[in-house]
Amino acid sequence: MRYLWMGLVAAIGCGGSLPARDAGEGGDGSIDDRMDGGGPDARSPAPDAAGASALSGLVTEQESGAPIQGARVTLTTPAGVYLDEVRSDPAGRYRFEGFADGDYRVGASSLGREFREEEVTVDGDTERSLALGVERHLGRWSIIGDTEPERPAGTPSATLLPDGRLMFCHDTQDAVLFDPRSGVKSMAAFSPSSQGCHMQTVLSDGTVIFVGGQAREEPAAFTEAVRTVKRYDPATDRWEVLPEMNEERWYPTLVRLPDERLLACGGGQRPDASRTATCEIFDPATRAWVRTGSMALPTEYSPSALLLDGDILTTWWPPQRFDLESGTWRATGEMVQRDRGFPDHSDHTLILLEDGTALAVGYEGAVGSMTELYDPVAETWELRASPEVIRSQAEVVLLPDGRVLVAGGTYESGPATPNAFGEVPNADLYDPARDRWRSVAPMAMAREYHAMTLLVPDGRVVVTSGTGDQARGPALDASVEAFEPPYLFRGPRPVIEDVSTTTLARGGPLEVRFSQTRAPTSLVLMGTGAVTHWVDAGVSRVLRLRPEVEAGSARVTLPATAVELPAGYYLLFVMVDDIPSEGRIVRVQR
Repeated sequence: MRYLWMGLVAAIGCGGSLPARDAGEGGDGSIDDRMDGGGPDARSPAPDAAGASALSGLVTEQESGAPIQGARVTLTTPAGVYLDEVRSDPAGRYRFEGFADGDYRVGASSLGREFREEEVTVDGDTERSLALGVERHLGRWSIIGDTEPERPAGTPSATLLPDGRLMFCHDTQDAVLFDPRSGVKSMAAFSPSSQGCHMQTVLSDGTVIFVGGQAREEPAAFTEAVRTVKRYDPATDRWEVLPEMNEERWYPTLVRLPDERLLACGGGQRPDASRTATCEIFDPATRAWVRTGSMALPTEYSPSALLLDGDILTTWWPPQRFDLESGTWRATGEMVQRDRGFPDHSDHTLILLEDGTALAVGYEGAVGSMTELYDPVAETWELRASPEVIRSQAEVVLLPDGRVLVAGGTYESGPATPNAFGEVPNADLYDPARDRWRSVAPMAMAREYHAMTLLVPDGRVVVTSGTGDQARGPALDASVEAFEPPYLFRGPRPVIEDVSTTTLARGGPLEVRFSQTRAPTSLVLMGTGAVTHWVDAGVSRVLRLRPEVEAGSARVTLPATAVELPAGYYLLFVMVDDIPSEGRIVRVQR
C-alpha cells in the first residue's frame, strides 16, 4: 500500500495545482449536508496552478504538546469542499505547497483524539499548528420519521433490506417499509398469517425468511407458538408460505450457517410456552427442515455467532458450541458472571469482533461488569471494562470503526434515573481494542429490549419502538431516531465512487474507486443486520481488509472460504482511520 505521509505529489510540489475534489462536510456538518454528496456544481475551482504558497505546521497532543505522527490533515475551501490531505511526519509536521493564496480550512484528526478544524488565510508560506485533545464528541440523535399508524407491540423485528430500506415488522401483517435517508414509509403487503416474536434473516437472493413466532401480535399470545415459515420478496412485495418446521418455536434462536442454511433452535411451545432444546436445519435450496442435535437445556432466543473456525457459539444457556459436521453440541467455557436470570430472557447481546473473539454486552445484576469477552481458542471468558451505568438487554450495534454502540436497556446500577418501566436513554461507545468506554449523547427517550436497532448504509444507527411496557401493550411512541456517531464529525469523509462488482466472489478481487482521500487505510465488510429485539440473526461477520492503493483505486483479494466470508448481504465501507465512507450494499452468493 502506498501512503502519502508528507507533502503533495511531485507535480504539485513542482508548481502544479491541488486537484479539486467532491464536497465533503459542509454547512453545520449535519448528516443532511453530508448526504448532498457534492456533484459538478459542488466542486471548487482548482487553485492557481502557478501558485507558490504553502501551509505547514505541527500536530500535537493538547495536554502534553507531544507531536502526533500520522495524523490526517485535510485542506478544504471555506465552504468545506475537500481539496487534499497529507499525513504528519514523526515530528508531527505537515505541509501543503504549490497553491494560490486565499482562505482555506485546515483540519486534523488522529485515533482517539478530537477532530480540530480552523480557518486560515494563506499568504505566501503560512504556519498553522493544531493541538488535538482527547476525543469527547458526543455524536447526535435526531428524529427522522415515525412508524405511524403502527406502534409495534412486544413482538417486533427490524431488517436491513438489500435496497437500503428498513422493514419494521411486528407480526408479518403490518410491516412498515422505511427509508432512513428520506423518512418516507409505506406498508408492505399483508402476509397470509400472523407471526409475532419471530426470527428473520435476509438470504442472498434478496428475500427475507421469517421463522416461528406466535399466532397473534398481542404479547399475551405467547402461548400460541407456530411452526410457520414465510418468505417475503421486497422486490415484488409478495409473501410465500414455505414448509413448516418440525416443531413449534416461539422466540426461536436462528443462526446463519456458512452456506446460508439456517439453524433454528429452542423456543416456546404450546400450550404454555414451555421451552424446548431441540434444533433443526433449513436448506433454502430444497426448502426442507431436517432435525439435528439438541442443545444442553431448553431455551429460547439465544445470542449466537458463527465463529471463525465454523462452530456456532450460543450463550443462553449454558454457553455451548455446535459442530456443523457432526450436528452435535458441546459445552464450552462458562461465563465469569453466571447469575444472569436464566431461564428468563437473555440479559446480553453477543457480537463477533473482527479478531474472532466474541463480546457479550449486557448484565442483569447491580454489581458486576457489563461486558465479557470469549476466546474461542482457549474457550474461556474474561471480564472487561464496564460503563458507569450498567444495563441489561441494551441495544448493541457494532460500528465500522470497530467500536460498539450500546444504547438504552433496563437499568441495573449507576448514576442514571430510570423511567417508571426501569428503562434508561443512556448511550455509550465501547472500544474493544482499548477496553474503554465513554458516554455519548442519550436517546430522546428511554427504550428497552423490544426496540429495533440497526446500522444503515450512511453510517448512522437507526432505532424505533421499545418505549413503555411492551410486554403488555403497544409502544408509547412511534418515532424513529437516528444516531450520528462521532466519526461523522471528523472532517471530510472518503467517498465510494464505484465498485468493480456488487456480487462478491470468494477468493476473487474487489476494486473500489474512491475520492476525498489520498489513501484509504482499510476496506470494511460488515454483515447486514436482522434483529428481533436485542438478538441479531443477520450475517455474523466483520472483515477489515488492507488494500493496495494507487491512483484513486483500492484493491483487495477477498477471503476464499465460506466460513471466512459467509453467504449473505454486507455493508462495504472505505475507511480512513476511523472515518467511514457511506456504505454500499453488496452480497456474497451461496
